[in-house]
Amino acid sequence: MTAIDTQGVLELVREVGAGLCESFWRGQPADIRAADEQLRQALNAQYPSIAWADGALSEEYARHGEYWICDAVDGAMQFQRAMPGWSMALTLMREGVAVFALVYDAMHDEMFHALWRHGAWCNGQPMRVSEQATQQTIATRGLGPASLQLAYVAGGRLDAFWQRGNDGYRCIGGALLVREAGGQATQLDGQPYRLASSSIAAGGAAGLLLVASLG
Repeated sequence: MTAIDTQGVLELVREVGAGLCESFWRGQPADIRAADEQLRQALNAQYPSIAWADGALSEEYARHGEYWICDAVDGAMQFQRAMPGWSMALTLMREGVAVFALVYDAMHDEMFHALWRHGAWCNGQPMRVSEQATQQTIATRGLGPASLQLAYVAGGRLDAFWQRGNDGYRCIGGALLVREAGGQATQLDGQPYRLASSSIAAGGAAGLLLVASLG
């Protein structure tokens, strides 16, 4: 499998994010597709053997291939309407497993990333999920992007996140962040969360108990 330069990928996303922020603050929303294409071209130049998930991958390849999942702007509605609360998300899948994920909050220059079986970090500092048992804060998919809310769970800012519906392309990387920060990411029925799952519940043990109590 292809070895990647983690820091190089993080810096590439930061560079594209800086351009998006400049456009955002000018009040002239950028072409999101252009940002996506910029990321793709740069990553293709460095990692030509890694494919892209565009909704056309066969089920067999999704289980056994090596490919990127990219959402250049998760929260496109907020971005286009000059509202904060959007993020950038990139995940590397191998054999059906997320092995590298990043979520970048370009507005606040916060880079969340995780490596399978190695840990999770925010701007280089290790992250841990919250184990707070009282006065918990949980979130469901609302105005903000799922990827960023999952990053907040990984960093202990939210105790848990849950939602129904198949949103794997936006959630699979965030699920890796949570797991590598010491939490769990499952379906609402407790089964392991995967790319094709129809729901997600993510957090520390205490947060997931609260989600379960909501039925």
